Amino acid sequence: MPTSSLIRLFVYISPMDHKRPTIKDIAAALSLSPSTVSKALRDHPNIGATTKERVKKLAKQLHFVPNQTAIRFKQQKSFTLGILIPSMLDHFYVAAVEGFEKFAYDHGYNVLIGQSHESIQREKELLVTMQSNRVDGLIIAISRETLDTTHINDVVNSGIPIVYFMRKPINEEHHCVCSDVYTGAIDAIAYFVSRGHRRIGFINASSFWTTSRDRFLGYRDGLIQHRIPYDKSLVQESDFTQASNRQATRRLMRLDKPPTAILAFKDQVMLDALNCLRQDFPAKADSVELIGYGANPVIEYLERPPLGSLKEQPHEIGQKAASLLLDLINNPQAEYQPKLVKTSCELQVFSSHKQR
Repeated sequence: MPTSSLIRLFVYISPMDHKRPTIKDIAAALSLSPSTVSKALRDHPNIGATTKERVKKLAKQLHFVPNQTAIRFKQQKSFTLGILIPSMLDHFYVAAVEGFEKFAYDHGYNVLIGQSHESIQREKELLVTMQSNRVDGLIIAISRETLDTTHINDVVNSGIPIVYFMRKPINEEHHCVCSDVYTGAIDAIAYFVSRGHRRIGFINASSFWTTSRDRFLGYRDGLIQHRIPYDKSLVQESDFTQASNRQATRRLMRLDKPPTAILAFKDQVMLDALNCLRQDFPAKADSVELIGYGANPVIEYLERPPLGSLKEQPHEIGQKAASLLLDLINNPQAEYQPKLVKTSCELQVFSSHKQR
C-alpha cells in the first residue's frame, strides 16, 4: 500500500478512536469513491478485479462489517420474515419451520418465529409484534380459535404479504401452500377397503379450514368410489385436545354399528383414539384399524402401532411457502392472483402390519 494511503488510513481509522470502519474510510484510504468501494464489496461487474481485490483486502484487515441498517433503509426492507404456527410441539410444524428458515436464510433473510398456542388473542398479539419488527412478509397457520380473520386481513392491507400454509380459512382468496390431503384421504379409504373394511369412521377438525374440508371430501369421495354409502354419524369433529379426541372416538364406538376402521385428521388425534380404544373398548381395540396424517417417525417404535399414516412433506411445504412469499415481496406491483400450491401425501403402513 502506498505511504500516502497509509497516512490517510491512520487519519481516518486510528484504533484510539474506537470507531467502526466505514465505506467512506476505506474509500479515503484507497483514493476511491464510496460508490466504487460499495460496488467492489458487492462484486459489481463494472468494477475491475484489481480494484475489488484491493478493497476486499483492506476491508478484511479492518474487520469491516457492512451497515445492515443503512442497507435496509436504502432498500426499504428489513430482510426479516415471520412464521406463525400453533405449536412447536407438533413435529409437522417443526419440520415446516426448518424448511422455511433454511430457504429464507439462503436468500439473505432472518426469521421471527411465533407460537399462537391455539389462541386467537395470542395470534393477534404476535401479528402486532411482527408488524412492529417490520417483517417484509409472513406465513401463518391460524389457531383453532380463529374464526374471524379481520386481524390478518388488516396486516395484508397494510402492505405486508401473507401466505397461509395448511390451515387456511374457507372462502377467502389468499395464497396457500398445503398437502394434497384430498388424494391422501382417498388413498387411505382404498387401503381400508382392501383390508375388508366397509364401516369407516372419520375424526375431522374445524370445518372453518380448507384442509378439513379437503380431508372430508376425500373421505366421502373415497367411500363413493367403493360404493359405500355415506353415513354422517361416522364423521366426528375434534379440537385436538386429548379430551376432545377421546370423546370423538367414544361417540363413534358407541354407535349401534361402530366403525371397524377410523381415518384421523392427524397423528395426534389417531394416537389419542388408539389409547381410548385400548382403555375404554378393549374387546374391540385390536379389530379397529387407524390411519392418521403426518407419519410421525416415533410411531414406528411403538410396540403395537396403528395401521398407518399419510406422510406429508412439511419441510418442502415450508420451503415452497418461503419461495412464494419472497416472490410476492420482490414483485409487489404484480396483479394479485391467489396461488394454491400442493405437495403430495403418501400412505405409510407401519412395519408390524406389512406382513399381514
